[in-house]
Amino acid sequence: MKKRVSDKYSQLYKSIGFERLGLFELIKDEFNPATVLYPGCSIHVTPSFYFNHVVYVDTSQLSIDFFANKNDVSGIINENKTFPESSYWNFLPKDFRLDLGLRTSSFDLLLSLFSGKLINYCEKYIKFRGFVLTNSLFSDNDSIKNRNDFKLLGLIQCKNFTYHIDYKMKSSKETHSKLRQRDKGFEYIDNENYYVYQKMKRDGTGAV
Repeated sequence: MKKRVSDKYSQLYKSIGFERLGLFELIKDEFNPATVLYPGCSIHVTPSFYFNHVVYVDTSQLSIDFFANKNDVSGIINENKTFPESSYWNFLPKDFRLDLGLRTSSFDLLLSLFSGKLINYCEKYIKFRGFVLTNSLFSDNDSIKNRNDFKLLGLIQCKNFTYHIDYKMKSSKETHSKLRQRDKGFEYIDNENYYVYQKMKRDGTGAV
């Protein structure tokens, strides 16, 4: 069973370079979030390689079947984690538009990546001064960028297979990610613009 779980993760992410390891490593180094919420995660467990407390949320059958193999998922994470502490993860087979049964203001980082617009449903789970990592394609940048209760901190781009953060936001040209043919299959070329926002409003108050 473990091989089938690891094979599925490899097929969708590792084999084509879609893990975005450097993206999460950069977020870890720059902001060091302790608790992470990942709605619409599919089976993308890469964040658990860098963050030792991640809650995954998805309703797809693919995700439900994958995360049901708890020992095997933990095995993938433990084989790849970059920190010495024990890893904690949980999977909620729920619609993020509904109540997730999580405490409000309990997560340092919300991942909004290729999962549609989820900020209006999930912002209550982010701590005051917590972060949102998002992008433009099927994500939340357009939903957040004109709000005064979230502050844009930086733009992240991948250049020469290395992720960099631009705090001055001087380069924001929109480009499109793609799969390109290589000798043994396909390779994901990440040309996305990623954005890091900080929540500037306390839940339950009007203060910004």
